[in-house]
Parts: sequence; C-alpha cells; structure tokens
Amino acid sequence: MPRYDVLRLLLSGILITGALIGSDVDRAASASCDFAPVKQQIDIVLDRDAERGAKFRSEVASGSDSIATMETLVPAEMREKIDVCRYDVAEYLTKRGFPPFH
Repeated sequence: MPRYDVLRLLLSGILITGALIGSDVDRAASASCDFAPVKQQIDIVLDRDAERGAKFRSEVASGSDSIATMETLVPAEMREKIDVCRYDVAEYLTKRGFPPFH
C-alpha cells in the first residue's frame, strides 16, 4: 500500500473520530440538568397541591420509588427533565425526607 494511502486513511479516521466525539458532546450538552424548574415543580407537588402531595407521601410510605412516583404526578414535559436531573432529584427528595428507593 503506498504511503499516501496510509496517510489518507489515517486522516479520515481522525476526522471521523472527531466528528463522533463532537456529536456526543452536543448530545450531552442538550441533556444537561437545569434543576431550578424541576425543584420548583417538586415544591409545587409537595407544598402547594394537597391532593398530589398526599398521594406522593402515601405511595412513598408504602414503599414506592420516590422519583418514579414524582414522575407520575408532574406534567408530561417535566418527566423528561426529572429523568435528566435524576441525581439532583434524588438528593433533593432525600433532603426533604424521602430517601431514594433501594
């Protein structure tokens, strides 16, 4: 194989690898956690909505996963945000007295 072809193949591989890494970075950035609206929604469920708050407390007390239960009680567009911020949600719910499901 001529030396020119080897260099061309190597350069193509480097460019493809760079493009793949760049697309992963873009995906990670778009899926980053913006916890402020999630925290606000959790506070609404727990503090301002008596019915949903009571349902959350009852289900968690009976052994349900606090994050999964919260996801059932929030609007659909908030479920994805909760999923992206899963770690922060678990930490905040633990702080509020609802330990994570094990």
